[in-house]
Amino acid sequence: MVEALAQNTNEYSFQERGTSVNTTAKEIEKMLGMYLKMGLVQMAGTRMYWETETRYSPVADVMPRNRFQSLLTSLHFVNNMTVSETEKKDKLWKLRLWLDSFREKCLQVVPEEHNSVDEMMIPFKGKFSSIKQYMRGKPNPWGFKVWVRTGISGMMCDFDVYQGSVNGIRAKSELGLSVW
Repeated sequence: MVEALAQNTNEYSFQERGTSVNTTAKEIEKMLGMYLKMGLVQMAGTRMYWETETRYSPVADVMPRNRFQSLLTSLHFVNNMTVSETEKKDKLWKLRLWLDSFREKCLQVVPEEHNSVDEMMIPFKGKFSSIKQYMRGKPNPWGFKVWVRTGISGMMCDFDVYQGSVNGIRAKSELGLSVW
């Protein structure tokens, strides 16, 4: 998965700028790890992790700020040039291969005796998404709705990203009931 992410990132940067960012799977792993650490120690802006007064070594010592931002702006999960118009009808086409691969890994987890299927929100406040949902009463009411099957330990065994209606027809989920 990470190897394909590195390859697609290199191809996209070449398509956009004429030069590749020349990243590797190892560097992508480092960048993803940095991003996860940023989620644990949140600051007002990404640049603050490298600034003198707010420097956070577990992030800033991994790679230079400009390299991190260059990788982040070029990060691509799929080669846009090889995707057909039919595949682009899927609202998640840019992530589909990665999501399918991740789901396959989740399905390999040995399920526990007791399971639960429920909806989960992945927080997102961005403007440009046709699948963003609002769910009153959730700790993070705006975001992406995902149907998730977990064991009693909380380990995810399966998931399905809710994409809303397609041409006015309710989308059916493999895990949960279709939702209005």
